Amino acid sequence: MSGSLLLWMGLALAVFWGVGLYNRLMRMRARGLDALGSVEKYLRRYADLVSVHLSVPGASPTQAHPVSTEHLPPEWAHLLAILQTLERALKDARGMPLAVEPVARLTQALTALHEAWERLCDAPADLAGPPVPDTMRLQWDAVTLKVEAARGGFNRILTKYNEAIDQFPARLVAGAMGFKPAGLL
Repeated sequence: MSGSLLLWMGLALAVFWGVGLYNRLMRMRARGLDALGSVEKYLRRYADLVSVHLSVPGASPTQAHPVSTEHLPPEWAHLLAILQTLERALKDARGMPLAVEPVARLTQALTALHEAWERLCDAPADLAGPPVPDTMRLQWDAVTLKVEAARGGFNRILTKYNEAIDQFPARLVAGAMGFKPAGLL
């Protein structure tokens, strides 16, 4: 009798532990998805800044009409192409949330965006002045600070999530529950 009682108690303990583990990992995943949403919101501001800068003079920012890329200097056209790549990477990361591959592509696109921006800012001034207006640089820097803060929060949350999946005894059942390590930005 005491043997079956111990068996049932052990089984109940395992079930309650499994449910608790599942709920904890789901909460951590949800926090990671929220953090990805914050990063995405700030990354979209880069495209807004560029589209407002390249819009037709006199148009309101909400109805910006971008100039065709064939009349743009090559640095600006390259920046627009990278912003489109970033948008596709964001879409992929949203489609397969927290998966390693899409987040890695998002990281590569973000790195390429920063490199293109630095090249554009470092370009020599011509008769019309610097290639990037000072107000746009200040706005870009403000957005960059917000992106980096959101990115840091995202990485902290997902580092804890990955650690939770890798802890013993959770690693024994996390894979069976459908939890996989998440990618970091």
